[in-house]
Amino acid sequence: MLFFRLAGGFAVVLALFVGVRSVDWFPPEEMLTVWVHGSPQEAQLYRRIADQYSRENPEVRFRLEVVPGRNVVQKLLTGMDAGHAPDICVLHWRTMAQVASTGQLLPIDDLVRRDKVDADDYYPVGLQAYRYNGQLFGLPVKGSTITCFYNKALFDEYGVDYPTSDWTWDEMLEKAQMLTVDIDQDGLNDVYGVSPYDIANYVWSGGGNFLRKENGRFVSNLDDPTVQEAVQFYVDLFFKHRISPPRPGVRTDAPMSTFTFEAGRIAIDISGPWRIPQYQFLDRFEWDTALFPRGPAGRKTRYAGVGFVIWKGSKQPEVAWDLVKHMVGPEATAEMAGIGSDMPPQRSVSRRAFVREDTPWAEESFVKSMDYDVHLFPQELWWEDLYRRMLDELDGALSGRESVESALARAHRTTNDYLNRIHADEAAL
Repeated sequence: MLFFRLAGGFAVVLALFVGVRSVDWFPPEEMLTVWVHGSPQEAQLYRRIADQYSRENPEVRFRLEVVPGRNVVQKLLTGMDAGHAPDICVLHWRTMAQVASTGQLLPIDDLVRRDKVDADDYYPVGLQAYRYNGQLFGLPVKGSTITCFYNKALFDEYGVDYPTSDWTWDEMLEKAQMLTVDIDQDGLNDVYGVSPYDIANYVWSGGGNFLRKENGRFVSNLDDPTVQEAVQFYVDLFFKHRISPPRPGVRTDAPMSTFTFEAGRIAIDISGPWRIPQYQFLDRFEWDTALFPRGPAGRKTRYAGVGFVIWKGSKQPEVAWDLVKHMVGPEATAEMAGIGSDMPPQRSVSRRAFVREDTPWAEESFVKSMDYDVHLFPQELWWEDLYRRMLDELDGALSGRESVESALARAHRTTNDYLNRIHADEAAL
């Protein structure tokens, strides 16, 4: 009986040994690790692009891991501190400052120049999004800005002209008023004219900004009259004109679940191309796209994008860089454009790969939108925390409980108090 137990144990060990021998087994320093995150379609595409690199470069050993996007920054920072981080990671641009400020990302300016990466073909805002303190730490794999979708069936039904390429805030307001409808005459709107996204696009297009610099230091710009006018316009969409659907809270840009573009209950949905995978299967009505409407200071919208960065502690930085170049190269980003959720970061690829002839909607709107004034939030370590505090102070106005003037005044004081502490801490270092 003991013989059979020993023989069985030996068989298990042998099977495990054979299984291990059947896969490539390399020392950790010879195996690159790549972290990606995104939708299942994006993850699958990252794998396909990486597999292509592996076929072309069989001597390079790496593993690609799909990690939850919500936890990627904390896991990355923890791994860097422990000395066991992925060599390559996909980062959303708004997390760049948090990671780059640790000094643990590889600067790539010299590599870009050395290998003659065509930086001029990139949308400038996409590269700027991966700069921190003047140094470039990543290359975008996709990026876009805010545009809008509109329900052609509703426009046709109520005799409203479609948005034009030069339409304005006032024209959006006029159209949205005509498209806000109480169909059953019960005193409650069944269709709302516009879902306006968040306040940033309005602050910038109104000619304002959240911060300004005085004597080389950031201070609050929330006392600028153009900021108050822009926020007032935004708030009035909800509470004066009542042409925008109620929202669950200011922490989300989405309307209440019963009032969605997909349900045909919003005529104009201001958002970005990441909605296309969700909207492309709509068969209840025809829809199309348009540029974000011009404000008093023009068309100024918010950037959105992700890119690849390299850990400074990588044992194979040159190999990692070569793989990154492949993952963000024109062929890879053209393939990424097929998902339709975001645009390639290169102008030439966007124009040839993102715009499709076989769709009833105009992808040209998304491409054209990137040639206007696309903004970034400040690439400062403290910005995200400060922005949350700003929105907290503006909550009363954004939810209709107090005036825009009083909410902005309080947000202005809070912002300056916060920045004064930041400057005091920096001066003490």
